[in-house]
Amino acid sequence: MHLLVITGLSGSGKTSAIHALEDAGYFCVDNLPILLLPGLVQLLRSAKEPMERLAVVMDVREGGFLREYGRVFRELTEGGIKPEIVFLEAPTEVLLRRFEETCRPHPLAGERTLLDAIEWERRQLAGLRETADRVMDTSSYNIHELRRSLRELYCGTGRPTGQFQVELISFSYAKGIPPQVDMVLDARFLPNPHYDPELKERDGRDAEVRRYVERDAEASKILRKLLEIVEEMMAFYARSDRAYFVLGVGCTGGRHRSVSVVARLEERLKALGYRLTRTDRDL
Repeated sequence: MHLLVITGLSGSGKTSAIHALEDAGYFCVDNLPILLLPGLVQLLRSAKEPMERLAVVMDVREGGFLREYGRVFRELTEGGIKPEIVFLEAPTEVLLRRFEETCRPHPLAGERTLLDAIEWERRQLAGLRETADRVMDTSSYNIHELRRSLRELYCGTGRPTGQFQVELISFSYAKGIPPQVDMVLDARFLPNPHYDPELKERDGRDAEVRRYVERDAEASKILRKLLEIVEEMMAFYARSDRAYFVLGVGCTGGRHRSVSVVARLEERLKALGYRLTRTDRDL
C-alpha cells in the first residue's frame, strides 16, 4: 500500500490536495484522528479487494496529532507501510489573504488573532515539516494548478483519459439544444438521408445511413477536421483539472446526421481510452 499523509498549515490547500488525489484513484479520508490510522490501514489491507493507495489529511485540528504522530508513523513503518508525508505551506501574508477571501475562521484561532493562530500553528508543525518527504509551497498555485501538480506527482501525467468523462449527445435543433452541453457541432452541412426514401425511416446508427452522410467529399473533409479538433480539445481537457465535458451534435431532425457523427466520435474517443456516455436524445 502507498500511504500518503497530507499535512501542513491551515489554508495551504490540503482539502484541494485530497480532492486531487481522490480523482487520481486514492482512497481518501480528510481530518482522520491519528489513532485511527493503523486500524484503517489494516482494514483496507485485509479487505477482499485490498486498497493499494490511501491518502489521509491529518493536522493539528485533531488534538492528539502532535503528541502521537511520531509513534504511529514508526509503528506503521515497522509493519511494512512507510507513510509518505507531504507538507503544504505558504507565507503568512498569503494565508492571511486566503482566510480573508474565504471568510472562514482559522481552526486554531479561539482567543487568538488570525495572525497569532497562523504563527502558532507554524511553530507547532516545525518538527513535522523537517521530517516530511515533500514540502510544497502553495503560494504560487491556484486550486487547479495545485490539483494538477499533485496528479502529475502521484498519477504520472495529469488526469488519465480513463478518468475524464465525455458525454456525447445527438439532438434535433427543432426540439432545442440540450442545456447541459459545453460545445455544439452543427451537422446540418452534411448530406441529409431524410430525402432518400430508402433511408428516411432508418437512423444514423445504420451503416448505409452513415455512408450516405459522408458521401460528399468536401463535406467529409470538413467533418474530419472537426473531429480532429474535438480530439485535440479532449486531450487538452484530460490533462487539465476538468472532470467532465458534454459535446452536443445537432441536425434538423436529430435522427440521421447528428446520430451518425456521434457514432463516429464514440468510436474514435473510445479507441483513445476515454470514458464515454452517449445519448441519442431525439431518436
